[in-house]
Amino acid sequence: MRRPRSFARRSLAALVITATTACTASASAQSKPTLSGSWSASSVSESWSFDGWVDACGPKPKGQGGGGGSVQIREQGGELSIVGAGRAWSTAECWEQAPGLGRVSHSQSGGGRFWRTRCSLSNEKQRITVTTTVSATDTSIAMQETSEHKVTAEGATCTATASRSRSFGLVKRDGEEAAPSASASASASAAPPTPPPSAAASAAALPPKAPPKVCKVAGDPARLEVYPARKTLRPGDRFSFRTVVTDSEGCAVSVKPTWAVTPGPFAAKVTVDGSGTVTVAEGAEEGRVELVATVSGKGVPVAVEITSPTKYDALLSAGTLDPQGSEQGAVAVIATGAVGGRKGVADDVGQERKQTFVAIVIGLAFALGFAGLVLMRRGRRPAEAEAETEAELHEEAEAEADAETEADEDSVAEAPKARASARSTPTRATAPSGKVCPTCGERYGAEAQFCGADGTTLVPLNR
Repeated sequence: MRRPRSFARRSLAALVITATTACTASASAQSKPTLSGSWSASSVSESWSFDGWVDACGPKPKGQGGGGGSVQIREQGGELSIVGAGRAWSTAECWEQAPGLGRVSHSQSGGGRFWRTRCSLSNEKQRITVTTTVSATDTSIAMQETSEHKVTAEGATCTATASRSRSFGLVKRDGEEAAPSASASASASAAPPTPPPSAAASAAALPPKAPPKVCKVAGDPARLEVYPARKTLRPGDRFSFRTVVTDSEGCAVSVKPTWAVTPGPFAAKVTVDGSGTVTVAEGAEEGRVELVATVSGKGVPVAVEITSPTKYDALLSAGTLDPQGSEQGAVAVIATGAVGGRKGVADDVGQERKQTFVAIVIGLAFALGFAGLVLMRRGRRPAEAEAETEAELHEEAEAEADAETEADEDSVAEAPKARASARSTPTRATAPSGKVCPTCGERYGAEAQFCGADGTTLVPLNR
């Protein structure tokens, strides 16, 4: 009879445990520091083995290693974008590249600290299978990759397998000071520290936090920085982006990037000259336009947001824009891309997603708590009704017992009276039975009808 209350308690306990686990997971996810920042990459270690490779199978696969150096890592959408050391790459890709080789599966786990990607190529002549895994801690990242090549030609099957690995060490995390170590200092000299997002948000043609060095002899361009990464403009506005080109040692290089507008639905309303000055045409509609600054064939994208004067003034009044129009407190980081990379740094939406996730978890916890309260109240009502019913039955039983006790007492009290009454009531004499002769007085049984002496008809004795 107490199952409803027990069920409600168990349900409430399960809901509380679920909500607590979700909140703990959220807190754990929030406590992890970002992986965005400056890192030092080792060279790619690669080894090959060949089995039954003959001339008919063609040339053997070539190594796809890479040198070490300073890289910039950005954590975006649960993936890591790695630019530098001669190549741009992300955790959503396989390191090995080949014509026709495409990704077939990808997964994330470990709270944004482990990635697994599988790529393959299969046709009549060859089959390639590549598996790439990346694991990360707060201060280190490791890439491991295995690949298998199988080529069939003239009845022979040639097999080649490769194993690759690469490691990354943290030099400076975004928003933190560089670690005071010799290796970190050496790596930081090749990659000047990136200002925090707050500096980038208000960087309307402002210089970088650490100006490039002025060297007597500068090397080849190795790094292109564009300030800011995103700009909000109104129709008819003009704005000049600032660019800095440095070599691998951080020395300023007197090379001006070329500018271009990326084709799109609003590209016709925006122009940009060779100095990076962008002009928005009068009457331009609201939208987003992407510009690309390029040096030696490698570019860094920046965004121009076109908004109406009314909306612009509202954003300015709300404090989301500074007087120059750049976003205050935006998550866009300074558009820093190593020349040689195919992708610049875009908006980092990780913080916004984390905040959304926390809000969802909190809402879920409240919903689970409310559901548990409802179940508990529902479980309590049958128990209360049962208790009331038992109380009523108990009262009725007590009333019946009292009534029986009173009846027994009454019967006990009446018994002497009955006996006394019986004693006081005279006993009536039993009338004699039979017949008598009215003439001679002789008595006969009840069945006799005539007197045997004189033949007179007998009469009952009572008459």
